[in-house]
Amino acid sequence: MTETMQATAVDAQPPSKQQRRILVVSASFPSSVMPTFGVFVKERVRAIAKLPGYSVRVIAPIPYFPPIKKLSRWYDWSQVPLRETIDGLEIVRPRYPMLPKVGGYIQANLMYPGVLQAAKRIRREFDFDIIDAHFAYPAGVVGTKLGKRFGKPVVITGRGEDIHRFPESPVVGDRIRWAMRNADQFVGVSEEIATKMISLGADPAQTRVIGNGVDCQKFQPLPRDEARRKLDLPADAQIVISVGDCFENKGFHLLVDALGRLKTSHPQLHAVIVGGSPRYGNDYTSVINEKIAEHGLEDRVHLPGRRPHEELSTWYSAADLYAILSAREGSPNVLMEALACGLPAIGTPVGGIPEILNDDRLGSVLPERSATAAADGLTAAFARDWDRTEIRKILETHDWSSTALQVADVFDQATGIVD
Repeated sequence: MTETMQATAVDAQPPSKQQRRILVVSASFPSSVMPTFGVFVKERVRAIAKLPGYSVRVIAPIPYFPPIKKLSRWYDWSQVPLRETIDGLEIVRPRYPMLPKVGGYIQANLMYPGVLQAAKRIRREFDFDIIDAHFAYPAGVVGTKLGKRFGKPVVITGRGEDIHRFPESPVVGDRIRWAMRNADQFVGVSEEIATKMISLGADPAQTRVIGNGVDCQKFQPLPRDEARRKLDLPADAQIVISVGDCFENKGFHLLVDALGRLKTSHPQLHAVIVGGSPRYGNDYTSVINEKIAEHGLEDRVHLPGRRPHEELSTWYSAADLYAILSAREGSPNVLMEALACGLPAIGTPVGGIPEILNDDRLGSVLPERSATAAADGLTAAFARDWDRTEIRKILETHDWSSTALQVADVFDQATGIVD
């Protein structure tokens, strides 16, 4: 798996810190059709673009699916614009074929030709200095091939399943290991992910941990009673909330089981699960509904479905506690968003959760991922008084602008500009 180096004379000169041009490659990126898909990637890129002297272009490849509404799960992809500007970011979206059953194994290969052509067109007017690839696979592999093709340094950010699960596939794993050996700098959004990236071949000296940030302007607390009135939630209930797509990994079924255990001892305890069917993978909604029926919690578990990103601050503000019961995580944005709204949290000891909940004023990390541990964690959390104003103040130091400055330092390392 090799690419010929084809650098031009202009490439030999390192870019000035006063003018840095970033080419972002990410298969996960929001659109007007799917505004929350990869929103955390967009938020980091947007923060980078706001730094003095930085400019950004985005290539966000998308799979081709025919515009047939009966294929409801895939129809949205056919409606995504091929060119778009969102929050000042110029985005191009080359389509690539997605083959049934085998497409995931060769996704990077299918994606690369269209991304290469898009990069060539962009480079005519925007001679990028660095390639910023999000997720080791497929974009990390594609971005590394582009780096070799154009003679540009590549930064790969590992974010979750791309590092936790994808390397277990022999074919995909080989491609990820190639990228880890051939890119220039590496960012893991948690200590766990950074360590795994090193085990896959990333140079330890070139690997940094930089967690996700949070938009503290968008996610601000509202008065709890006002939020509950807006959402038609019971005014006198104890409410725990969890947000995400309905995968098994997210642990919503464990939250329902925990409520079942506390049904008698905590008669005012309600759960709100905000999320819908996942665009990829197995939908766990039916299992969650079965659990609700099994415990007789139909009037105490609320399922509003997927909600607009800008509406989530109202949901967080209406709750008393956030619960994140994932089996695997990167640096979960939903947890940061909830905390930014002043909401304390409990979470499983995986991924970046312990790093975020590293101050007991913010919440607590459960000893294990189980319904029993979740029930105990809920009981302890609801027995405690929390200072929501203090929680908010702590999170204000973790906004996207501070994340962007850390990433800019990685870019400096990659391009050889070091103070």
